[in-house]
Amino acid sequence: MKNILIPFLIAALMIFSCKKSSKEEDTQSLVVAEQNMSVIAKRTATWCGPCGSWGFPAFENLETIFEGEAVFMAWKDAFVSPKGSELFDEVGPLFDLGNGVPTFFTNFIKGGSDTDLVENHNNAPVVANSNYNFSVSGNKVSLITTTKFFQDVEGDYLMAPYMIVDGIIGNQAGNPAGANTVHHKYVSDIAKPVTSSEVNNFGYTIASGGAKLGQTISMEFELTKDPNWNNSDISFGLIIFRQESSDSLTFINAFTK
Repeated sequence: MKNILIPFLIAALMIFSCKKSSKEEDTQSLVVAEQNMSVIAKRTATWCGPCGSWGFPAFENLETIFEGEAVFMAWKDAFVSPKGSELFDEVGPLFDLGNGVPTFFTNFIKGGSDTDLVENHNNAPVVANSNYNFSVSGNKVSLITTTKFFQDVEGDYLMAPYMIVDGIIGNQAGNPAGANTVHHKYVSDIAKPVTSSEVNNFGYTIASGGAKLGQTISMEFELTKDPNWNNSDISFGLIIFRQESSDSLTFINAFTK
């Protein structure tokens, strides 16, 4: 009996010892839907009167019209997070969005018809999409993502995991609620990969030189939240870009829950 068991034990030990424990291999793979989702966003500021007078109700109206069809993002001044302005200052110039407030844009295109841009994008063939789960321990937010390609593609692709916070109460010039204004969909930060010390404000590489149909990439991220934010008010907007050059991006797709 001993002679029979020994080979099996040795084989089991060899298999176990060959397994690697890298972050990439351990990251949970999530199911990714073959669907497109748009981005409806505004560049705004708490000190801007028009942002509070007509900008606020205009954005709320868009949230109602396109509920479930778009990621809503309010790119604001520093407000309660120092990253607020920095994020837009990096991303905005790559799409010629300007710095005026309030400025509305859909799928990173300034102007145009929201309805046409959303309908055309959401009904187009899906290039790639993402999914995510996150957990909160104290003020630390841990995020896992999976991105899947639904076509063979060429080029370099990035995925930007932006943390979006709803329901922050703070001052807004021009808004009747003043200091008690409830702010919607504030883009507060971008998550950082657990395997890197560097933060890239317009995303992280998910494909270099191209990707094949069915290729999936799972990643782990982390970031810190404000202790005053309710965990239930936190979501993420996962934005996929194709990098055309060092100073040019193309919007590919978006996802949120």
